[in-house]
Amino acid sequence: MRNAFRILKMYFAAHAAEFIIPPSTLQETGMGKGGKPTGVPFRIHECEVRFPPVTNKPDIKRLPGARAECIVTFPKEKVAPAEQRALQRLAGSVKLPGFRPGKAPSDLLRSHIDPQQLLDETIRTLLPDTFSTLLKEHELKPIIHPKVELQSRDPLTLKITFVERPEVKLKGAEKIKIEKKTPKVDDKDIERMVQYLLEQQKKTTEVDRSAKEGDQVEMDFAGTDESGKEIEGTAAKGYTVVIGSNSLIPGFEDALKGLKKGDKKTFTLKFPEKYQAEHLRGKPVTFAVTVTKVEDVTMPTLTDEFAKANFGEESAAVLKKKIEEQMRAQEENVESQRREQALLEKIREATQVEIAPELVDDEEQSLLEELRQQLDRQRLTLADWVKQMGKKPEELQKEMRDRATKRLQLRFGLGKLVDEKNARLTPEQMKPVMQEFLGTLPEDRRLDAAGQMQIGSDLYERVKWQREVENVIAEMLAA
Repeated sequence: MRNAFRILKMYFAAHAAEFIIPPSTLQETGMGKGGKPTGVPFRIHECEVRFPPVTNKPDIKRLPGARAECIVTFPKEKVAPAEQRALQRLAGSVKLPGFRPGKAPSDLLRSHIDPQQLLDETIRTLLPDTFSTLLKEHELKPIIHPKVELQSRDPLTLKITFVERPEVKLKGAEKIKIEKKTPKVDDKDIERMVQYLLEQQKKTTEVDRSAKEGDQVEMDFAGTDESGKEIEGTAAKGYTVVIGSNSLIPGFEDALKGLKKGDKKTFTLKFPEKYQAEHLRGKPVTFAVTVTKVEDVTMPTLTDEFAKANFGEESAAVLKKKIEEQMRAQEENVESQRREQALLEKIREATQVEIAPELVDDEEQSLLEELRQQLDRQRLTLADWVKQMGKKPEELQKEMRDRATKRLQLRFGLGKLVDEKNARLTPEQMKPVMQEFLGTLPEDRRLDAAGQMQIGSDLYERVKWQREVENVIAEMLAA
């Protein structure tokens, strides 16, 4: 079930809402303007909390989506010392003539510090024990960091929203069956693969004549739109193609016939509607081509000698048999992935859960960060990618929010399945799982990872969760 583990990565790569944040490790990342996080951890200090009367449960307001909303008002006698401590922490970054860092009088420091920055740091100072008090008094078990919003500056009042694990129901999950199709590999498939292998061993000879069917052409080309602007992904230098191989879009290879080395040609073609690059689908592109070489192609034939010389097989028949076995294994792998993805979708559809908007916001940010990291590896910015894909920012945001909602829905559904099937792993059962996991890591990382895998640690719980889900998927696919 390694395929299932791989597929699940896209659902569990970021925040696993299955896990409860322990009160001892809960950290609020601070506040910026508008109550937005600033990403700066806080230190723990004392404070008092008082609440306005509310209905249902005293001191707390329960909201849909397993949310708990608290309005916290801090008395001035607690805000003042917190503000003083915040001022002292900020003083280290303020340089005043005649004073060492942090040693200037408070009134002078205050005049050189942005009031908003001081308020942010004061709130950050007050938050730790506020969270601790709320979690303890109301037995809250948040699964993401709380949302903090400034309600009033005087008196200092915050609205803090906690999100707990929502109630999850599965409708008809026990009836889910995924049809298993028998992979087929026919003689035509095998022959296409043989031709591909022969193609890799072809011999070419440069010729001084016009290109014809079967020739290999080397060229430089660039594509432009109707305004003459070059289109991303439609230019190359030293590109080679065999005329008649149908490896380029329809019409391109035919346009090369009759051209000699040094010839130039311009022609317009329309990209297929189902082309892999979305920004090119159905679009007309004008190509400017310069031929740099024309070569005659000699293709080898599949003989026992060819099989021995190039693939180390004793005969052509043995080579073809191994090709068939490999192709069948690939088809079985594709079918396995199809069934796993179909099962995950069925589980998601069977999951009934009300998801808090704060959870969706959190997951959406995780998806965007994953996308940014992928684009960084391609040396692209998010703005460049959006432009290439021809998307509007609001379209991207909607797509991300839909994906975030579905990913959360599936995650909660899988967690419910693990519970219903009593598939939770014991510490004893986890020992070989952790050894297997460590075995997948580079040797220089194993020792460090082993030190982070105590029972209850984040890494331990994530590996445990993934294996539990993997086991449930294997069981359902085998049924």
